[in-house]
Amino acid sequence: MITAVAFVIAAAVGTLARAEAGRRWNRHDGLAVGTLAVNVSGSFLLGLLSELTPPAVTILGVGGLGAYTTFSSFARDVVALAEQGRLGLAGCYVAASCALGIGAAAVGVAIAG
Repeated sequence: MITAVAFVIAAAVGTLARAEAGRRWNRHDGLAVGTLAVNVSGSFLLGLLSELTPPAVTILGVGGLGAYTTFSSFARDVVALAEQGRLGLAGCYVAASCALGIGAAAVGVAIAG
């Protein structure tokens, strides 16, 4: 029961942090800086959690960071850029998100290990 409560609390904190980041950093010209920042920082933090116990990873990683990071917003942002004819920017956004996210996760794992 304590794990479930902790999971819900972590998810609530992650959700609120995600909403605030989007509100502060996403620009109205279609470039979702907030989504990129959230996904990269979430990847780094998940890497840091890699050495924790399975219950801690479930609570913090799945609950907190699962609510914090957002693949669906990333996908929607890419589709919106493509629909606007901004294919170059969409491609750069995909490349930057993947490269920075994977790199951030690798750095987090290296620090944790």
